[in-house]
Amino acid sequence: MTKTLILPVPEVVHAVYLVAAPLWIPPEPGKGTLALVDVVDGREPPLPWLVEAGECPDCARCGLESDGFTVRRLRAAERHLRIIVAGTAAWPPDHLTVAASVGFELAERTGGILVDGVTADLEPWARPPDPFDEPENFAAAEWLAVTALPDQGSHRSWTVRTGGMRVFGVPELRIRGVPSRLRHGWTDVLLGLAQRLLREHWAALDDTRSRAFREFPARVPVTAADLGSALARCPHGSARTDLGLRLDPGPPDHPTYLTVIAPDAPRAHWREKALTDLDL
Repeated sequence: MTKTLILPVPEVVHAVYLVAAPLWIPPEPGKGTLALVDVVDGREPPLPWLVEAGECPDCARCGLESDGFTVRRLRAAERHLRIIVAGTAAWPPDHLTVAASVGFELAERTGGILVDGVTADLEPWARPPDPFDEPENFAAAEWLAVTALPDQGSHRSWTVRTGGMRVFGVPELRIRGVPSRLRHGWTDVLLGLAQRLLREHWAALDDTRSRAFREFPARVPVTAADLGSALARCPHGSARTDLGLRLDPGPPDHPTYLTVIAPDAPRAHWREKALTDLDL
């Protein structure tokens, strides 16, 4: 019998965007929108990568230097505009495109810097994103971030993790103990895994959208097609690997993770084998 993980389905999920360091604040910034727009204190920006200890410069989001002009402007800002849009965990996740569109328009009007408040990506859109049409056209890499932090007490291995899965009502993904040379490959694998899990999640909720809990498999295949779809590439090839998942609930005010583990009994070099299986 295949082992499964039982996870709650949140009733409400939120997309959060930030118009950081605006040059001026409109008198009614959210008037006429479906979003909640409020002014937040510049001393509390939801930008963990600006202040999070332990991340090396090579992993910094968008390649920003820690003392670059944009970072200095963000840190010196007294106020930001925050956009929050509520949605459901079912398809389509229209709360994302609404929040992104409102944030894009506000950034254009105020001269602010558009930031995804969940993934911390700066200026992620050259224009407002189109509304979602079919799950088959969804590309995880457009909406998720993947970052790496050194494992505690180690200078040779990393924890690679996603940012943004919780916006869809699914825990963030992570893998620990990744050697430096495998970090790039595991970034792609986590995006491919996210692609598969999200599509299965939406398909399950499409049957019973009022479901309070649903099962996730503890052993999941990731294929070349998953990688291609996640990265908006041609989803060709027959490569495949199997991954194990473990549910790791976090303490209060910390995220719950789906941690990637060996699909069978722990064995050496399974992380390398997964990348070889997928031709990465």
